[in-house]
Amino acid sequence: MDDGLACAAGDLEMDFDIRQGKVRHGLFSPFDDASAVCTEVLVKPGFEKFICMCEPIKIKVIQRNSRNCINFDQGVGRAFYTSLEACGPQQATRQRCLAGAEVPAEPDRESGAEYRQQRAAECFGCGRVGKLQCQCAGIIAGVMHSTSSLDAVELLRDIRSKARELGFAGIGVTGVDLQSAEQGLLDWLAAGFHGGMDYMARHGLKRARPAELVPGTVSVISVRMDYWPEPDLSAARDLQQDGARAAISRYALGRDYHKVLRKRLQRLAEHVATRVGEFGHRVFVDSAPVLEVELATRAGLGWRGKHTLLISREAGSFFFLGELFLDLALPQDAPVKPHCGSCTACLPACPTGAIIAPYQLDARRCISYLTIEHAGSIPEPLRAGIGNRVYGCDDCQLVCPWNRFARQTAEPDFAIRNGLDQARLTELFSWTQAEFNERLAGSPIHRIGYERWLRNLAVGLGNAPRSREVLDALQRRSDDPSALVREHVAWALARQTSGEA
Repeated sequence: MDDGLACAAGDLEMDFDIRQGKVRHGLFSPFDDASAVCTEVLVKPGFEKFICMCEPIKIKVIQRNSRNCINFDQGVGRAFYTSLEACGPQQATRQRCLAGAEVPAEPDRESGAEYRQQRAAECFGCGRVGKLQCQCAGIIAGVMHSTSSLDAVELLRDIRSKARELGFAGIGVTGVDLQSAEQGLLDWLAAGFHGGMDYMARHGLKRARPAELVPGTVSVISVRMDYWPEPDLSAARDLQQDGARAAISRYALGRDYHKVLRKRLQRLAEHVATRVGEFGHRVFVDSAPVLEVELATRAGLGWRGKHTLLISREAGSFFFLGELFLDLALPQDAPVKPHCGSCTACLPACPTGAIIAPYQLDARRCISYLTIEHAGSIPEPLRAGIGNRVYGCDDCQLVCPWNRFARQTAEPDFAIRNGLDQARLTELFSWTQAEFNERLAGSPIHRIGYERWLRNLAVGLGNAPRSREVLDALQRRSDDPSALVREHVAWALARQTSGEA
């Protein structure tokens, strides 16, 4: 139910329109009402005593035939009196609830508030109904985990403790209502700012609707993990001025963050399972249509900077984000107040002018997009602005005043590998395919492939200070098997010989 169903047991109201496949609030009546089709409740063994605590629900069937059938997961939260409310809104769970055999049970006609309250306390401690499947044949119900509001607070405290133990520097919780972000997403896509990233539009508004992406989701845990590999920012800033060396975004100097965060989040989910039993969840690390900055902002991990990245008062912006979608209702964190003020340092710092206005990024001009996501030829007008940046770009973050608080990571997996923080462009351009695969195995750089790697390096060499070393490196690749590489090498040679570099 999109707007949720939360009511006391004596006020439970639903109306099923089977032709529409939707659930509407409407009227209720006992199961023995003449207009009700369902005559029995199918439950797992030992579940019969739960029936007496639920008010009957009327099922309105438009026409009884094989096509008029609904089969959906729908949670009902707060199904009892307010003194027994669950900690959150409606809950939903996966098919697992009804894996066992089902037996018929007649609904108990007794409906006294005192009796329901007593039986609820005996059975569960609170009411939290998890699965409701409706078909013409009847209703099948199952029980999810039982947890009181006090339990939810204690559970979240335990989750935070485990998250810190796993190396996460921040953790927050938010809900699934991102409706206010939908129009901004649509406008950004309509303007074509996503460039060739067709996957950004492929899933439509699912990106802003977590409960559609993973049905049953009611809470999202957002986490951050710091990645800055050096004591301060000076080395990265100096690298921008040395055109003979390769500037690689600092997040990519170590192990692939996707693998690191995903494993840690899965371990966090496994820890939750030890506390509540099996529950519905899914882990995301930059791997699905998820508005991760929006979720992290709502979870109180920071605010969206004018360069569109998340900023934390305690840690700047050099960190990764990950999400754990789950079907447990947890207390939500409050967003933090933005603190960019009148600062616009990040806008003019972008070498290719990709930040076209505060909070607006044209990815088609962004160096991170051009050197990582873009598969074809890099537009010639943008090549000079790329400079020596051969994988990603940190410029807008390096000028951000809040990054004076950036913390050096304590995570060994993000330590610098293969001397990539000081490597010369000519050295990297000489690597064979085998060397590329061997040295960058387990690195996020490896996923762009050898061809794009050489393309990016050719652009960097075209912008490098003119030298015999640079010219020789380019000429050795002038007949490369890849047409894409040959094109960029030819551009670089022309730029070097004309003195434009």
